[in-house]
This record gives sequence, C-alpha cells and structure tokens, in this order.
Amino acid sequence: MTFMTFCICCPLYQFLWSSIQSDEHRQTESDVWNLKEELLFKFPLHALVAEAWFYGVHYLLHYSPWLYKHIHKVHHRFKAPTAMTCVYSHPLEFAIGSIFPIYLGPMLTNAHPKSCYLWFSMAILGTLKGHCGYRILGHADYHDEHHSFYLKNNYGGMSLSDYLLGTLAPVSKGKKLTEKE
Repeated sequence: MTFMTFCICCPLYQFLWSSIQSDEHRQTESDVWNLKEELLFKFPLHALVAEAWFYGVHYLLHYSPWLYKHIHKVHHRFKAPTAMTCVYSHPLEFAIGSIFPIYLGPMLTNAHPKSCYLWFSMAILGTLKGHCGYRILGHADYHDEHHSFYLKNNYGGMSLSDYLLGTLAPVSKGKKLTEKE
C-alpha cells in the first residue's frame, strides 16, 4: 500500500487537485497560513466530505455482491481488526474509498499545505482508531463492531452518515451475517 499511496494515489490526486484549483489560485507553503480560518471553516468541511464519500463507497461495496466478493472482502478478512489492518484492502478500494476521501475536502476548499499535513495526520489517526478494537475516551467504535460481527450497518467513519441515514446500530441491534453474505 505504500507503493499505491506514494507512486499512484498522490500523483493522481495532485493532478486532480491542479485540475480543480488552477495553479495561480492554489495555496502554497509560502502563502500566509490562517490556522483559525482553516480549523474553524475548512476542517469541518473536510470531515463532512470524507464521511459522505467513505460512507457512500463503503455502503456500495457491501450492497453489491460482486463488489463485496471481488474487492471489499479482502478488507474483511480480519474479524478482529487491528489498527494496521485499516490499510489491508484491495488496491481499488484503497485508492477510491480510503485515500481519496481524505484528499477530497482539502482539494475542494483549497486548503493550505500545512493544514493538509495536519488534516491527513488526523484522518489517518481516526482511521487507525476505527480499526484498533479499543475503547478510546470511553467510545467504542461502531466500525470496529462492523468488522467483528459482519453487520450490514455502521458504514461511516464518524457514524454521522449512519445516524442520518438509519444505518447506525450497536452490535446487539445489528443483523449478524454469515461470511458468505
């Protein structure tokens, strides 16, 4: 996945970013970094964009039998995932469903590069938390339960989309599936 990230995803997403934001308008490290504006206005948008994209792709990967069998099942090999298993996935899923949602928000908001570094770090830590199997700050992650019990719910990274779209369910209320489903 390191090869995928640095040799395929990053160059592709940088090309997309340049297509969305022309070079004369795109922020660079030499531009003034307004941390307050970035944290208060852009980071919430980054989080919402990442959540919506991740939820949509993850939902589709579960509801299409072909996509689940040939792409997403690789990621679900781990019944009790660890933090490092969050990157264990089919290359297409990794590029489209895992890395792209992290890039999309900063692309759309023309985030400052320093904000991107901070956002990418926070997003990766959140992904690791969602697959670690531990209660952190008193919160057990629903996505971890999704892996452990083959639930047809809990698709989002932050659970916001699950809450809004009616797919948020604790293990005790989720439909337990067999691996074949």
